[in-house]
Amino acid sequence: MMSALPPFRLAIPKKGRLYDKCSSVLSGAGLEYRREARLDVAVCKDLPITLVFLPASDIANYVGEGDVDMGITGQDVVAEAGVQVVEEMELGFGKCRLCLQAPVKKGWKGKEDVVGGRICTR
Repeated sequence: MMSALPPFRLAIPKKGRLYDKCSSVLSGAGLEYRREARLDVAVCKDLPITLVFLPASDIANYVGEGDVDMGITGQDVVAEAGVQVVEEMELGFGKCRLCLQAPVKKGWKGKEDVVGGRICTR
C-alpha cells in the first residue's frame, strides 16, 4: 500500500561522470526507474521517489531553496552556491584535481613563477 505522502524528490546530475556514478549507486540501492529520452524527471517503480535530473552546478541551489528534498552534487558546488544545506553523507566519488599550466617558452618551473600573472579558468 502506497503512502499518501508526496513523493520524495531526489536531484541527481543529468549527465557526465557524476551521473554515471549516481546511477550506479541508485541501482545498487534497488531504485528502479525508467528515464524517457529528453525528460529530466523519472518516477521510481516501487518507491515514492521522484528523480529530478539537473545540471550538477544547479543542485545545491535547488536543495537550498527547498525545490527538491535532497541532491547529489560536489562539495565544491555547494560551497560556490553559498546555500545552507546539510551534508548527509560523503559518497567518495567525483573527486577533482586542480591543474596549473604555463607556456614552456616562458621557462616557468613551478607555481611560484606565476605569482602576479593572469589566470584563466574554465
